[in-house]
Amino acid sequence: MPSVTPSDDRPDPIEGILDVTRAAESEARAKDRILGRTLVIGRAYLASAVLVVLLAAALLLPHSDGVKGVDVLFFTDAASAQQTSLPSHVFVLVYSVGTILFGALMILTQKWWAAGIAWSASFIAAVYGVLAIWLRQSGRGPNPDFEGFGAPGIGMYVSEILVLALIATLGGVLWARTPEQRELEANTRGGGD
Repeated sequence: MPSVTPSDDRPDPIEGILDVTRAAESEARAKDRILGRTLVIGRAYLASAVLVVLLAAALLLPHSDGVKGVDVLFFTDAASAQQTSLPSHVFVLVYSVGTILFGALMILTQKWWAAGIAWSASFIAAVYGVLAIWLRQSGRGPNPDFEGFGAPGIGMYVSEILVLALIATLGGVLWARTPEQRELEANTRGGGD
């Protein structure tokens, strides 16, 4: 009779395949994590950088009669004399701190989280910007008896347009993928061929 080797002595072929698959998946995930931490420098990134700088410069433009964006940001006497509304303050504060500050961090660090915060702040600022412009146009200030309520200035309109443009360009920055990420994705989908 031929001798039969017990199956306990042989390695399980399925277990070997699973080990190789797990190692390949963990290596692919590690590469993807490393590649996903930084942003792709491209057209959307450069356009976002230019828009962030322009948005910072828009703080020097008049937001209403005799009130610049910087006055609204820092609650100066000029802003209080013009009865600047809360939506105007929130608009300027959110786009200054959220969009400009984190946009500058995105430019300096090239990190996706900074771009994500700037993108989210741009959404919030856009809503408050529309509300601030509407309140200024309708003459509805905090004090309904106030006579010298100025219309929205060029700075409010320019800031709102830049914030809306930043929503689109920062979205492009966040969803751009490097050629290495595309190759890694293709290899993962194709089984590493």
